[in-house]
Amino acid sequence: MASSGALPPPKAAADVLETGKHHLAESLQLTFLKNVYGGLLLSAGGLLSLTLATGTPSATESNPGIARLLQGAAFPIGLILVYLVGAELCTGYPMYA
Repeated sequence: MASSGALPPPKAAADVLETGKHHLAESLQLTFLKNVYGGLLLSAGGLLSLTLATGTPSATESNPGIARLLQGAAFPIGLILVYLVGAELCTGYPMYA
């Protein structure tokens, strides 16, 4: 039987715990810079999405679905870049003990 690559729940929980410990050990300045960098990359993906959608007026007049398709395909590029370069996105206020 081929493996799906998924971790069993106890191993996944242990890995998440280790990742959390690693992030808590990082300095506040590094965490701040990684979050700013992540925000910039996500914004770049959004800007690319808007540029592709509004930069092709002749194509969008004849077929408005093309603009939406370009937007939908370009925006996740920012999220992919955040993951690939190791940046972070601050999605909540961390409570440090």
